[in-house]
Amino acid sequence: MKKAHIFWQAAVVASIIFWIGIFIGIGVEKSRVEKMENFYLDSQIDFFDFELASEITYFYNLDCSIVNEKSIEFADRIYAEALKLEKYDDSNKIDKEALSLHRKYDLLRTMLWKKIIESKKNCQNFSNTIIYFYKYVNPPLNTKALQNTMSNSLLDLKMKYNKKIILIPIAIDTNIESLNSLREVYGLEDKYPMIFVNEKFQITDLEGMENIEEYLN
Repeated sequence: MKKAHIFWQAAVVASIIFWIGIFIGIGVEKSRVEKMENFYLDSQIDFFDFELASEITYFYNLDCSIVNEKSIEFADRIYAEALKLEKYDDSNKIDKEALSLHRKYDLLRTMLWKKIIESKKNCQNFSNTIIYFYKYVNPPLNTKALQNTMSNSLLDLKMKYNKKIILIPIAIDTNIESLNSLREVYGLEDKYPMIFVNEKFQITDLEGMENIEEYLN
């Protein structure tokens, strides 16, 4: 009887610990999603502010340097938030909420890229644009390793050239049709990760990364 009593006590304690772990896990996940949503809302407001500022600049024939400066500021915020998001992304499991939020970010980044392309047509001496296409949904280990190396190299390049570079990371596997259309417009290879410099030069390996500074204006 005593052994049976001890067994049931252990079972009850184990059950309590199990459910406590479940509730903690749910709380942590909810907090992660909420922080990602806040990042996105802030970025969305920043983008519409940038878009309106660009339209005002063109309408009143203001200096194009203002648009360039605003592009850099917003792209830098987007990139900084992308680095923060990596801390909240579960590398082993991408749930529907995380994927949905990431799609929103990728759409916002695509909108920014398109707006910059338009700005370049109206303004000269615009900063260099570097679009970093990468795989988000369960990339193979070798792809993930290559992406980490490319990402670190781009961060070093951005720190070196600062405001001379607009760096925008965009996932290519979250089903953003507008992004697919832009990729088709520029005839991009179906090979990723890829670094696309100034809407002209495609880099898909580390050897190409060595020559990236030659592509900058």
